[in-house]
Amino acid sequence: MKKILLLLIAISFFVAANAQIKFGVKGGVNSSTIKMDDIITIPGGEKYSLEGIKSGTVGFHAGFMTRVTFFGVFIQPELYFSSTSGEVEVTDLITQDVSIKKMEFKKLDIPVLAGFKFGPARINAGPVASIIIDSKADLIETSGYEEKIKGATFGYQAGVGLDILNTISLDVRYEGNLSKLGDGVNIGGEDYEFDSRNPQFIFSLGIFF
Repeated sequence: MKKILLLLIAISFFVAANAQIKFGVKGGVNSSTIKMDDIITIPGGEKYSLEGIKSGTVGFHAGFMTRVTFFGVFIQPELYFSSTSGEVEVTDLITQDVSIKKMEFKKLDIPVLAGFKFGPARINAGPVASIIIDSKADLIETSGYEEKIKGATFGYQAGVGLDILNTISLDVRYEGNLSKLGDGVNIGGEDYEFDSRNPQFIFSLGIFF
């Protein structure tokens, strides 16, 4: 048992001695959409079709990152503020009136990526937790309307990157959702559920110190 413990300690020291730890800042733009395709029928005759528009809307992000590299493998936790949005086409199925509504979110994103380096190039993927700080999403113009947005969501990121002079980091990623943004809406005390998600493409520039 002591030999195994000593071996684990020796391996830990060996990995730590050969690991490279870097800290940096990052920022960039993102193109996001709202995935939604539902129909809400309200008692009293109102009926609405909600459909996410596929064309992306532009947001931004900025924050911090850390990278621990050992033998070509790296782990990269990040923390950054992001602003995302998406457009929803709302159709009143009774009057056939169509309007375009925008859903906006301000979040703290916490991805933890793992990947491999091939010279200056990288591939990486990992989970991301998003804490929603603020949201704006008035989809339906009716009395007693209230969005039921969650305080946190979970998803994943995957993409490729390029390191220039071991200082500048360029990244292109896709972020998908493992949980929905909320549980729907509350109208006049009644809950109406629909599945809304906010996938995005992320383009980042980072600088390591």
